[in-house]
Amino acid sequence: MVALEWATHFHALGYEICLFANSAGRTMAKLAAERLGITPTDDSSQIRPFTYDLVYAQHQVLPLFGYDETAEDLQTTRIIIGRLSRRSFMESGGWAYERALADAVFANSALTAEHLLSVGVTTPITVFHNAAPNAFFRSHFDKPATPRRITVVSNHLDPDVLGALEILKRSAQVQVFGGTATTSTLVCPEIIAATDLVISIGKTVQYALASRTPVYVYGHFGGPGYLDPENIERAHRFSFTGRCCERPLSAERLAQEILDQYGKGVAFARASTDRWLQTFRLEPYLEAAATLPARSNDEKRSALKREKMIPQERLMAEHARENYLAVERSAKLVHKFLVNSA
Repeated sequence: MVALEWATHFHALGYEICLFANSAGRTMAKLAAERLGITPTDDSSQIRPFTYDLVYAQHQVLPLFGYDETAEDLQTTRIIIGRLSRRSFMESGGWAYERALADAVFANSALTAEHLLSVGVTTPITVFHNAAPNAFFRSHFDKPATPRRITVVSNHLDPDVLGALEILKRSAQVQVFGGTATTSTLVCPEIIAATDLVISIGKTVQYALASRTPVYVYGHFGGPGYLDPENIERAHRFSFTGRCCERPLSAERLAQEILDQYGKGVAFARASTDRWLQTFRLEPYLEAAATLPARSNDEKRSALKREKMIPQERLMAEHARENYLAVERSAKLVHKFLVNSA
């Protein structure tokens, strides 16, 4: 979603967009066609980073591309690396390609930024707080005494959360995106604005904050529940993943807390100041990205030649890509088998 939001922003400003992914699923391909009028490519041989004004890259794809000099090369390309976690090779920092090419690193949280510094990243780091696009921001609207419409967003629904939802369905309309949902849907501003309560972790929390919609932060890691002045700083530091406290609750306790403390969530949404919420507005970070200082492409090409680990990192990136595609192919075969066996 982060890459798509970057692409959408710059497309609206008149930039010509190229969207690369190791694998673009049907849902993402459809979104790219609708928003950008393009088809994502998975052919890394087509991508020559030095022919673009700006490159945003995540998940270690830079080693897959070509950097030999061509007639189409620009003098300068701003290359920005997104780091959205700190727990896997695909999100880790401090690599040779990053040292040689990156003009800036955008980290999703302060915790991620601290990790990058700890592994030796010297490229300037911007914490963009997993920010939400302008379209999600709105003024506070009155909410009912208890939630009548509940929106749940998660790809990792905890069994106790599922149990709590069954209890909540007795008094509210519950809509689930991800997890047990049978179709893939983009969580858009209209969905968040139409609900009385969001239950989620991660980036959806920023969407809810921007919309001044009460949000209950809980998932497979546990979580703080409703945000308040006492827990917001720690929850924010952990990018609203729930890892800030890992407080496991039973289905019954979850449902009771969600209903009994709903007023707390409403109060926090109402009290959040415009100034504080600006932290979670995406566009200022993207506007800054377009004007960041950048080294020339000649300098970057020379830096690539100096880095001794470039060949090994390219092999690692290619291996990660092939492994992912192999797992994806296996998953499709299993799905096809299950459908045919039903």
